[in-house]
Amino acid sequence: MHVIAEIAWNPEIRNILALLVGVIVLFGSITLIVGSNAGPRTGTLVVLAALFGWMATMGAIWWMYGIGMKGEESHWRVTEINYGDLSQADNAKARGLKTPDEAVLVKQMLADHPDLAPVANPTKDSKHVYTVSELVDAGSQLKPPADLKTQYHLNASDLAGWRILVPSDKQRGDAQAVADAALIANKVFGSSTTSASYKVIDAYDTGGKRPLPSSVHDCHPWDPSTFGDCKERVWDNIYTSVVQVTHPEHFALVQVRQVVPQETVPGQAPPTPEFDQTKPVVSVAMIRSLGDKRFPAFMITLIFGILFAVTCNALHRRDKLQAAHLAAA
Repeated sequence: MHVIAEIAWNPEIRNILALLVGVIVLFGSITLIVGSNAGPRTGTLVVLAALFGWMATMGAIWWMYGIGMKGEESHWRVTEINYGDLSQADNAKARGLKTPDEAVLVKQMLADHPDLAPVANPTKDSKHVYTVSELVDAGSQLKPPADLKTQYHLNASDLAGWRILVPSDKQRGDAQAVADAALIANKVFGSSTTSASYKVIDAYDTGGKRPLPSSVHDCHPWDPSTFGDCKERVWDNIYTSVVQVTHPEHFALVQVRQVVPQETVPGQAPPTPEFDQTKPVVSVAMIRSLGDKRFPAFMITLIFGILFAVTCNALHRRDKLQAAHLAAA
């Protein structure tokens, strides 16, 4: 009675037993039916061949679409946290990055383009701290857009191959989330380090597969004027997925600086963070790991494909042997 009560109560044991009963009933019933017509040995081989073939087909579909049993997704992996001067960084790519003087460049950009301020700071917060990447993003939203990267020498050719990532870039959001986790886990700004202890200055990336040129706009096949953009997009997809087989190393760098501690007044909005200019810039360097999302599905396809071939070969040899015996009789 105690055993029955334990089985009835423990959901894990109950689920395991339910699965075993299902497998035995379904697989066993099919084996019994096929075996009663073809014999126990041949019937078992037929059922196993069908099972292995179905598993190989399912694995191939999982492998093709990246679904089902999946491995590790692609992600950013932190390689180093650098304090201050990037010329002392372990990453050779990071040592080549010459970041602009943030305060000077921001002041110059706002002076040259006063219309950037209301776009980058829609709440008109007088204490808002502007960053270069934030203003570059605001420039792309102007009518007409302003190419601030070229004007202020912020293209990849000016930054030793590094590309500045604007706040609206999804890639920056992913890298920034990983940097936040690393900074908090390593208690970079003290034992009470939180995401409120610092503010992101800028983020950069370099390497990886060639991005689509910024000059290529949206493609509309029904519009003859965008035919060139459609052709460029098609060629880019062919190049990055077929011609460029290897995946070049892809690096990202997120730079943050500690903010001045401020007390939050109950019932009021949190104060605007202000950079503590006496603290050094902290750079979180990371590399893109491609993961192994499709590897489990590939192994299922490979293993069960081999087993399917073995059982089919055994059935084929059994049929030939049976035919030879019948011919001899």
